[in-house]
Amino acid sequence: MPDYPIDPELHIRTSPPIVLRRTSEAVDFIRKAALSNPDRAWRDVLQSLEAARDEWSAMEAVVHLELLLEASGLLIEQGTAYASRSGQGRSRAA
Repeated sequence: MPDYPIDPELHIRTSPPIVLRRTSEAVDFIRKAALSNPDRAWRDVLQSLEAARDEWSAMEAVVHLELLLEASGLLIEQGTAYASRSGQGRSRAA
């Protein structure tokens, strides 16, 4: 299986937190998750990543992984660099 970068990287809520930067790291993580979780979705995502033969299909599998992590409450959302708490940076109507 080819190994592709994950961009943006996925931050996972575990102890200690895990950061997935490459598809090979994602496959290792999903294999462990599938063993401890009876949900078929983990095995489906694993199968998609293992079957990925080009960057496009790997990217699609990573998106499915991201959605599964979010649905499971495991995805740590990363803030955007341009967001601010004071309201600066919000678009204004002309």
